[in-house]
Parts: sequence; structure tokens; C-alpha cells
Amino acid sequence: MEAILFLQDALVLDQLIYAAGAALTRGREGASLAGIEVASYSGPEVHAIAPEWRALEKRQPDAGTVFQSCDLILAWERHFANARNELRIITVRRRGELVLVWPLAVETTSFGRMACWAGDPIGQYGDVIAADGPAREEWIEAAFAEIGRQEDIGFLCLRGLRADSAIAAWAARRGIALGPAAVTPVLDTTAYSCLDGFMAEDWPIAKRNAKRMRKFDSLGGMNFEIVGPGQEAVALVAKAFAFKREWLAARGLYGRAFNDNRMEECLVEFAGDASASSGLAVSHLTVDGDTAAIEIGFRRGGRHYAYMGTFAPEFAKHSPGFVVTELTIRDCVEQGIAEYDPMPPADDYKLAWSNARVAVHDYGIVLGWGGYLSLAVAAWARPAAKRLFVRLPLKLRQKLRK
Repeated sequence: MEAILFLQDALVLDQLIYAAGAALTRGREGASLAGIEVASYSGPEVHAIAPEWRALEKRQPDAGTVFQSCDLILAWERHFANARNELRIITVRRRGELVLVWPLAVETTSFGRMACWAGDPIGQYGDVIAADGPAREEWIEAAFAEIGRQEDIGFLCLRGLRADSAIAAWAARRGIALGPAAVTPVLDTTAYSCLDGFMAEDWPIAKRNAKRMRKFDSLGGMNFEIVGPGQEAVALVAKAFAFKREWLAARGLYGRAFNDNRMEECLVEFAGDASASSGLAVSHLTVDGDTAAIEIGFRRGGRHYAYMGTFAPEFAKHSPGFVVTELTIRDCVEQGIAEYDPMPPADDYKLAWSNARVAVHDYGIVLGWGGYLSLAVAAWARPAAKRLFVRLPLKLRQKLRK
């Protein structure tokens, strides 16, 4: 009895039940709800549904996050899909109209086949693109049943779920938490009717930034702009990656995404595609004509995602990144963008510009007996390896990075 209670407390018993259910139902046709059609697409089939996907995004601009946008996922596929990593899209239609898209990457790992959000490692948040309505959780459950019927998936990994995402409540019931929740300290700009109202808040960091700006003026003058997709954005994205890699190397930090050249290649391509619905917004600060800091951001559904901030090493002592953050936030207020989201972790410099907190969760769901090893790696082994790495001496970390 004590063993069973332990399993229940750990939610492992739930995973046993889901795995057994998936094993029994795989290969069967799913029971259809009235007027609901569920389908799965991969390979060239994905491009055939792209017009419907984009139309759903236009009807529901708040659905999902920027990291589930059709154009970003298709750009990701061009760079990351291969024999081991397949893009698979689960769709739900109601009376013939597309109401839900669940983009997955199905990957062959050392621990078996698993599915996670398509877009990894670019995507920082996960969600389904779903029309709003009382039946939304039924659509999510129907899509999940379709995933469970696919015999090659042993584990479903759902990372980066904001607490206000469409799938968060469902995932909390269905999955097991992969570690404690993270927090993103957001700035809700709807509290301010105009830029003057925002500045009147008397932010302590704004006073320090005012000194930094005066310093930049004394060094030859500063200029700030936000650049959309095009050739200038391409050059800035490439420069931002160079700055970031140099910064990581100097500190002996390991950035899995930054060690993969495909991430930079994908985002550089995306930055140059003015026809894509990308929402790309690259903040660029120059001092005396030289780049001092860059922030790669995305805007979608009334939210600005501060994706990656970097700075030129020669300006490091003047902290230009803090200035870029403030000037980007000011632009958000002026443009009527409701939220500035710097994304986890909740570092001090992010907390300095926040007035709200949003929890971010990771969940896993076992779909087959082979998925338990993937669960163990995701929930325990990988976090332990990360904790061990950051405790190593700097010189040893720098050697291990190579």
C-alpha cells in the first residue's frame, strides 16, 4: 500500500495508466465527437495545410505564441527536420473548419522515439494554436488521442507552458511535472495610458539608465531603432549570435542551442523573409555609429517576446543592454503592445522592469512502456547534469564546452 501511495504522489501511477491505455488503443480509429475531425500530417502534407493554418492565426491572433506560428515552424523544418527529427502536425476541424493545430517534432533519441514542441531549440514557449471557445479542451483531448494512437511515440514532452496558455490546465491534469515551475516577470503595459504615465512610475533602473545614456552621448552620441525583417535584420541577427557565443565562451557557460549552427541559420533566414508573418522586431543601439547592443524580439498577439539580448564586448562596462531593454519597452507602450515578456529565468534585470509574474511549467506524458526512460532523463538526469556543470570550475567548463 505504501508503494502505491508513493506512486500516486509522484504521479507515476497516472503515467502507467496512460501508457497502458495508449498501448491498448494504438492502431484503432479514434472515436469522433459530433462534427469533429482529427488528422495527422507530416512531410509535404504539412505545406498543404499551411493556408488554413495561417487563416486560423488571423482569426485568432492571440492563439498560441509566436513560436507556434506557421511561418516560423516551416522555417524550422527546413533547417532541423531530418531522418531523426520529423515535423508532425495534429489538426482538429469542426464542421470542416480548422480550429486547432498542434505542431510536434517527433525525434529518435538514445531512449526511443519522443515528441516535443516543433521549433525546439528556437521555441521558448509551447502551446497549441486553438480557437477560443468552451469546447477547446475537448479538441485538445481529441488531438492527444490521435498522438497516443501513433505507435512510434513513447513519450510526449511539453516544455515551456505559460500558466495562461490554452493547453496549460489540460497538461497539468494529464502530465507529470518535469521539475519546479519557472517564472517569467512580465510588464503589463495596459496599466499605463501613455508613455508619460509609464515614465512617471519612477523606475529605479530608469535613473541609472539616464546616466548611461548621458555617457553614450559623451562618447559620440547614441541612436536606437527597431528593425523589421530585411537585410539589415539579417546582419543584426548574425552579429547578435556572434556576441552571444563570445559571452558564453568567456564565462564557460554551455548553451545547447548556441552550439548548433542550425539555430542561427534558421533565424537569419527568417529575419530576411519580409513576406513571412514573423513579427520580428530587432532592437539596435549604436554609439558613435558602432553597435553597442542588440535585442532579438518577436511581436504577436499584443505581446513582445524579448527573445535574446546581447552586447558588444567593448561596450560591456557601460551596460548597453539595460538601455536597449528600456527603449524597447518604451516603444511597446507607445505602440499599444499589452505585454513585454523577457521570458524565464526571473533574473534581477528582468524583475526590475516587471509588474506581474507568470508561472511557466514543463510536463511529460508517457505513451508507451519505452517512454519511462525518456521521463527519467527529462525529469531527473538532465536537470542533475546541468546543476553539476555549473558547479564546475570555470577553466574546466570552458574545456568541456569544446
